[in-house]
Amino acid sequence: MLPRIVFHHVHKCAGTTLLKYLEGTAAPERSAFVEALVAAPDPHGTDRVAALVRTEFIHDPFGVHDWKTLLGNAVDVIFLRDPVERLHSEWRMIARWDDALVDGRDSRYRRLRDVARRGFAPFLALPGAAAFGNAVACHLAFGDPVLGEVHAACDAGGEPAAPLLDLLDARLAAIDVVGFVETFDDSFAELVARLGCAPPRGRVQVHNVHAASQGVSAEERRLAEACTVVDRRLFDAARRRAAGRGREDRRALEEAATARHDAAVLAPPDSLLVDMGEGIRSDGWHPCEVNGRKRARWTGPGPRSALHLRIDRRRPLALRVRVGNHLRSAQVDRLQLLADGVPLATDHWVLPPFDHLFEATIPPAPDAPPRLVVELDCAETHAPPDRSDTRLLGVEVEEVEVGPSERYSPRSLESLARVRRELDLLAATVDGDRRLGRLLGSLPDGV
Repeated sequence: MLPRIVFHHVHKCAGTTLLKYLEGTAAPERSAFVEALVAAPDPHGTDRVAALVRTEFIHDPFGVHDWKTLLGNAVDVIFLRDPVERLHSEWRMIARWDDALVDGRDSRYRRLRDVARRGFAPFLALPGAAAFGNAVACHLAFGDPVLGEVHAACDAGGEPAAPLLDLLDARLAAIDVVGFVETFDDSFAELVARLGCAPPRGRVQVHNVHAASQGVSAEERRLAEACTVVDRRLFDAARRRAAGRGREDRRALEEAATARHDAAVLAPPDSLLVDMGEGIRSDGWHPCEVNGRKRARWTGPGPRSALHLRIDRRRPLALRVRVGNHLRSAQVDRLQLLADGVPLATDHWVLPPFDHLFEATIPPAPDAPPRLVVELDCAETHAPPDRSDTRLLGVEVEEVEVGPSERYSPRSLESLARVRRELDLLAATVDGDRRLGRLLGSLPDGV
């Protein structure tokens, strides 16, 4: 429902430049960096859930999930680069690792750097180089059993099975914005136009993009091509699709982006995520409470509470309310959602360990003004166990999300349990990077 930007960050594809731009499209508290979620301890997974549910921007350098399926209304972004050029750039980076970087880490880092410094060919001869070279394929596997198929195909060499290639290509084709480092300025203009952001003034500087040396030998190129078979197929298919789609003039794209940005400023939003820590127009709520990443409000003192929202009413809207706490089970068992005073058919389900989710569809009101009153009726309120607290409490609400129903997947957040498991697995790998872990693990004894 809420439009989210997901950046599928493939290493050495101008990712640092793109990240600097894209992370500015959302407030820091509405951004989720998968690498930070992997690195930060979270025994119960509640912080990760809070970060992912309320996010407007996701940076995913590991290929954790198909976020569009999980969260609904997402705009996926990925930039690609010629596979041999990209692999050559990664080799150059590893060969430049300094002592400060490798000394405080696993001893295999130094061994890998030493191999890279011997030359491109010795690096490509490592058993794990093919998995490292097919970075796009590893990312698009999304940590499924598909990742095992990709690694098996890399280990076997030659042409992978057609069903695997078809699946990976379909996942790449489903990404909304596919750009190319080789035509960065044009691809970036398309991205800005698609997002409806105001174009940056002047040319965006692309860092750390170096063409492979013309001195690469025929044998090194042959080895590099063998290490990037799957990515070559994906890259070439994406280039064919881009060529068939045609490309608008860059100036026209920038004008379109500016027009969309200006229209969005003036028009009522088509979707909202109400973070209960914000200033809200409401009736029947207690003040905001902050506990770590958790920001919430209790309803009360009466059983019915209302939010007054400005939103486009011309299309059917989906409504999702996340309740993080309650005093009696009857409060969530009997909770009713209403839109403009009309009860809604409500689906109630639980996201372990603590969250209750309530989802409903609001019919369109094309002739109504852009105003919506969402009400929660929890049937009863109670005094908290602490006798010094004189409030009457209903349920504790963390987020209310409203947006176009066609962009919404019912109960999609159930997949967050799977994502939590995937993040835990990544936390046990080297730097959370399965490709690097595979390359380090493939170093022969004595190297």
